[in-house]
Amino acid sequence: MPDAIELLPLLPFDPGGESSRRLPFHWRGQKVVESDDAWSLEGGAVETDEVLLLADRIRYQPSTGQLEAEGHIRLEAPDLRLRCDRLSMDWKRQVGEARALVLELPPDWVLRSDRVSFTTLKHWDFNRVELSPCPQEEPGWRAQLSELKLDLDGFATLHNARVLVGKVPVLYVPWAIYPAKAQRSSGLLPPLLGFSGRLGATLGLNYFQVINESSDATFSPEYFSKQGVLWGLESRWNPEPTHQGSFQGQVIHERSSGEKRYRYGLKEVWQREDGWQLTADINQASDSLIDADYGRGPGQLGTRPFDSAFYLGKSFQRASFSLSAQEQRSFFLQDDPFFRPDFPSSLKRQVLPQVEARLFPVPFGDFYLDGSWRTGRLSYKIQTGENEPEGRYTWGRDDAVLRAHGRLGQWGPFRADAQILGRYTRYGATLKDAIFDPRGGTSGTELDPAINPAFDPFRVEGASTKRFLSSLKLQFSGPQVGRTYEKVSLWGYTGDVRHVMEPFVAFIQNSNFGLAGRLPRFDEVDAQPGVDGSAMGEQSVELGMKQHFMGRPAVGQPFADLIRWRIGTKYHFHPLLLGDGRFKKGLGSVDSNIDLEPSETFRLSFKRSADLVDGGADNSLTAEFKREDGSRLNLAIFSTGINRFLVRQEGLQIGGLQRILDDRLRLEFSANYDIKSHGFAYSQVALAYVTPCVATTLRFSHVALAVPFKGGATGKEDRVDLVLTLRGLGDLFTLRQ
Repeated sequence: MPDAIELLPLLPFDPGGESSRRLPFHWRGQKVVESDDAWSLEGGAVETDEVLLLADRIRYQPSTGQLEAEGHIRLEAPDLRLRCDRLSMDWKRQVGEARALVLELPPDWVLRSDRVSFTTLKHWDFNRVELSPCPQEEPGWRAQLSELKLDLDGFATLHNARVLVGKVPVLYVPWAIYPAKAQRSSGLLPPLLGFSGRLGATLGLNYFQVINESSDATFSPEYFSKQGVLWGLESRWNPEPTHQGSFQGQVIHERSSGEKRYRYGLKEVWQREDGWQLTADINQASDSLIDADYGRGPGQLGTRPFDSAFYLGKSFQRASFSLSAQEQRSFFLQDDPFFRPDFPSSLKRQVLPQVEARLFPVPFGDFYLDGSWRTGRLSYKIQTGENEPEGRYTWGRDDAVLRAHGRLGQWGPFRADAQILGRYTRYGATLKDAIFDPRGGTSGTELDPAINPAFDPFRVEGASTKRFLSSLKLQFSGPQVGRTYEKVSLWGYTGDVRHVMEPFVAFIQNSNFGLAGRLPRFDEVDAQPGVDGSAMGEQSVELGMKQHFMGRPAVGQPFADLIRWRIGTKYHFHPLLLGDGRFKKGLGSVDSNIDLEPSETFRLSFKRSADLVDGGADNSLTAEFKREDGSRLNLAIFSTGINRFLVRQEGLQIGGLQRILDDRLRLEFSANYDIKSHGFAYSQVALAYVTPCVATTLRFSHVALAVPFKGGATGKEDRVDLVLTLRGLGDLFTLRQ
C-alpha cells in the first residue's frame, strides 16, 4: 500500500487562508471548489492531529460537519488503517459508515466487510465479514463471520464464525470474544483440538493474562479423555533491560498408571552494568519421556529440558570470580547421536556448588601467565532398582592450576613454543575399588554399567587423597613449504590452488600419580589434567603436519582455504592411563582431521584417531550439502571410545530437508542407527504440504525406549502424527496414533 507521500507529491497542507478558518482540518490536493455551504477537494487529503484521510473526491459541509468521500479512500488514525470505496461520516463526532471496506489489524490480520457502521473511530459494527492473516487475494485460510463488534480499546465479539481452509470448512464457532487492542491484552487463545490413540481425544484451552507492562502469564489446561487433565503454566517477565526470565511447568495425574508426572523449567538472567552476571536455568522432570508423550509437535522432541545450571560471577580487568552449580541427567535424548536406550535413566551428575577464580593471561616477558582456582562438591546419584533406595556418592574437590606459555624463540622460518603447567588437586573421596586397572583388561566392556549392575565406576566411597602434577610441552615448528598450481579444474572447481605444509614436533612430559586408577572420572580435571588435555604420567612425542589447500578463482584475488588437514601421531614412552580407563604404551594413535569446504553449498569433515596397538579407532565423518532453494542433506558416521559414562557408541546419523514443487511440498527426515543394537534408536520422517498460511504435516516417529530397572531391556514406540497448522492460529488440529 503506498503511503501519503507517494500519493500526494503535490502541494503542502494549507497553513491558513480563508478556507482554513472555517475548516476543522488542513488539506492539500489537485483541485479545490468552495461555496457558501460546501467545500470539495479532488485528488487530495485532509488531516488533523490524529486523522489522515485520502480519497479521489472529498466533500465537506461546514454547517453540518458532514463529510463524504469516494474512490480509493484511505483513512489512518492511531492503531487504525483502512481502505474503502465510499465513506460517509460526521467529522466532528466521528460517527458514520463505510462500504467495501478493508481494515488492517495488528500484527498482520486483514478484515474485509461489505458494510460497517462506527460510532467513533474505535468502535465498529460489521456485517458479513471475512478475516484472514494471509496477504494473498485467495488466502490459504480465512474466517467468515455473520457479525462482528469491534472495540479497538477493548475486545471484539464475533458471531457464527466458520474457518475455511481453501473452500473446505474445518471449524465452526457460534460465538467468541477476543482482545482487539494493538497492545497486549488478556483473553482466551485459540483452542487446540486433537486425538491420540494412547491419550484419547484432546481439547486444550489457553488463557493469556497481562500482569503489567513487563510481565504476563499463560494458563494452558489440556484435557485428554484417557489420561485426565495436563495442567500447564507459562510466565515471562522483563522488568528492565538487564533482567529477564521465564517459567514453564506441566503436571498430570495419569489415570492409567496412577502416577503424577511433571516437568518444570525456570530461567533467570541478570546482566548488570557493573559487570555482575547471574543466570539460572533450572529444569526438573519426573521422567525422560514426558515431553515425548505430551509434547506439541516435533519442537518438543530433541529439546534438552532436563539439565540445570546456575551461575553468579563478575569479570574484572585481569581476573574473574564465579559461583556455579550444575545437574546433568544422564538419559540421552532421542536425537542425540550417542543415544543408548539401554543406559540407566536414573543417573545424575551434580556440581553442588563450585567457587572459581580465574587469572587472565598476564604478560611476563615473552610469556603469558594465567591460572585458576576452584573448590566445590561433586556428586553421582543413581537408582539400581525400582524398590531400591537412590544411592548418592558425594566428594569434595579443590583444584589449583598455574600455567606459563609463550614463544621460546624464532630462528628464521623455525619456531619454538613452550607450555609449563603446575596443578594441585585434593579429593575428599576416591573410588571404592581401583576400577581403572590394566589387570582388568583393555576392552572396557566390563566397565559398561548396562552390563555391570554394580555400577562400580560411580561408587565414590574410598579415602581422600591429594594429587600434585607438573606438565611440560615443547613444540618446534618447521618452515612453511608451499607450491601454487595454476588453472586447476577438479570436482567443479576452477582456479589457482596453493598447497602449504608446516611440519611440527612436540614433546610432553607429565608427572605420574600412584592412585590414578582410583580417581573418579568427572570431567577434564580428573582425566586430562595436563597441558593441551594430556593425561597423568604421559611421556610422549608427537610428529605432525599442518596442511592448507587454498584457492582463488583468478589472478589478483586473495587465496581462501579450501581444505585444512592436520595429521599427527604420538609415541608413548611409558604406560598411559586414558580417560576411559584403558592403558596405552608405544605408538598410541594416528590423529587426522580434514575439513573440506570448496564452496558455500558443500562441507566435508573427517576426523580419525586410530589406535595402532589393538586396532580400535574413534572416527567421525560429517558431510553437509546445501542448495540455493534451502534443501540440505547432513550425514554423520561415528565410532567412539568409551565416554565419561563408560558407554561405547557406534552408529550413523542422517538428516535433511528436500523442497519440491516450488517449496509447496517439503520432506524432512532424521535418523540415528545404533550399530551395536542393530536398530534405529530414533528416526523421524515428516512430509508437509505448504500453501500460503497453511501447512498440513504427516509425521512418523520411531523411538527406542528403555524399560526402567529391567536390566537393560528395551522397547519401542512408533507414532504417526497428522497436524493442521494455520498462520495466526498455530496447530489447529492434531491426530496421533
